[in-house]
Amino acid sequence: MKKLSKKIKKNYLFFIIGVFAVIVGIFFVNKIIKGNSEDKIKKTVVPEVIKKLAGSDKVEVTNFKEVSGVYAFDLLINGQKYQSFISKDGRWLFPGGQKVDEIMGNALGSTTQAKKLTCNDLDKAEKAELTAYVVADCPYGLQMQRLFKQIISEQPELIPYLTVRYIGAVDGGKITSMHGDKEAQENLKQICVREEQKDKYWTYLGCYMQEGKSQECSTTAGLDVSALDQCVSDSNRGLKYVQTDFNLAGKFNVSGSPTLVLNQKQTVSEFDFGGRIPNSIKNIVCCGSKNKPAFCSQDLSSSEVAVSFSKTDSPTETGTTNTNSGCGI
Repeated sequence: MKKLSKKIKKNYLFFIIGVFAVIVGIFFVNKIIKGNSEDKIKKTVVPEVIKKLAGSDKVEVTNFKEVSGVYAFDLLINGQKYQSFISKDGRWLFPGGQKVDEIMGNALGSTTQAKKLTCNDLDKAEKAELTAYVVADCPYGLQMQRLFKQIISEQPELIPYLTVRYIGAVDGGKITSMHGDKEAQENLKQICVREEQKDKYWTYLGCYMQEGKSQECSTTAGLDVSALDQCVSDSNRGLKYVQTDFNLAGKFNVSGSPTLVLNQKQTVSEFDFGGRIPNSIKNIVCCGSKNKPAFCSQDLSSSEVAVSFSKTDSPTETGTTNTNSGCGI
């Protein structure tokens, strides 16, 4: 996936919060709101809802004001500012906003589109490396990991050409991630498995992407739990590994999950090569190779895979999206 626009990245967190707010808002807000005064919305509803949804992240609400029939406010999460909106009755939290006249102006003024890459445009290496940058609980990151797993199942010779790395940050010696602490800890765990128990990485992922049961999947995959715990808790191992991932992600301004980087040089979109399907990924690897491996002459499937957690790889349970969708801030 190509890097998300700044506006989409700024608003994505609020899309997630908005989705959760629709689900839990009516039940949760009814318990804490007895009136709909601006003061109560500002001091009680917004902080309590955001705290419940953002988990352990550092959150601060500022610049609360009425705008066009709703309340607008700035939300500081771990020191980064986002704008969001809440209805006057405190029941609906909106995923950011944009003025209609700005949208119309942009639409009328936009006459160019990003150039679609071809095979000739891609960087070439003696041995191609295609890296997917993800976060562990992003629905579309899970889809990309599932896609890589499907590719490896169809053509095992592609294993050394495909890598999964993770997006996040280390703040005060603690790993953080866009969807909170649970995801951050899972990112750390998966990185430790990748680095120190590599032969069990895809077995573990294949289990985790079904229902997100991390502890059970450690047993299913036969992980050395003692060694894993040591990696996670040892800053000279776990945090050192994750910092390498995060530094590489920063080098390419990666913020969306999933994002593909070819040969540690070039961000590419799978949708320039046919979509989020096995054969497209294979084609990117082959186009990035100076000397094409034998598997390049063989087509892989054009089957889509499920989004998010799913007990099956097929999209029958969760549906799929063969569109340029992802998670990002």
